Amino acid sequence: MPRRPDYQRPPADIKRGCIARWPADKPPPEVIAQKVRYRASGKHKSYPSRQGYWNLVRADAAKCPMFSEDQWHKLEEVLRRAILSGFVGEDFRGDFPSRVWAYINGKLYEARYGGANGEYHGFPIESPQGFPRDQDGLLERIPSVEIPVH
Repeated sequence: MPRRPDYQRPPADIKRGCIARWPADKPPPEVIAQKVRYRASGKHKSYPSRQGYWNLVRADAAKCPMFSEDQWHKLEEVLRRAILSGFVGEDFRGDFPSRVWAYINGKLYEARYGGANGEYHGFPIESPQGFPRDQDGLLERIPSVEIPVH
C-alpha cells in the first residue's frame, strides 16, 4: 500500500552524511568536477516530465521545486563548484563522492551520485536533522545559487 502524500520520514530514518576532506588517493576535485552531470530524478519530483526524463516514483521523498530545463545548467554549475570547494561526503563510489552539498535559493540541497557516468540527482534537505555532520563549521561556506522556480 502506498504511503499517504503527507508522510514524513521519522528523524531516525534520515541517513546524515558528513562533510569530509578530499581523499589523497582520488583524482583531484578539478578532474572530477569536469566529469559530473545533473540528472533529474522522479524520486524528487511532484510534476511529470514533459520530455519523459522521469516517472513519478516516490510519494515520501523530499520534493524539488520546478526548475525549468533551461536552468538545469545552473544546477550542474553549483554541483561542480561544491566539488571544487570540497563540500563532499566521506564515501566515494569509484572516483566520485557519493554526496555533495550546495545551497539553492537559500535552502540546503544534497546531490547523490547516481552510479553511472558522473550523474547526480539532488533534493532539498527538509529538516536540520538531515544536514550533514560538519566538524569544521563549513556549512556557512557552501556554494550557493539562485534559480527561478516555476
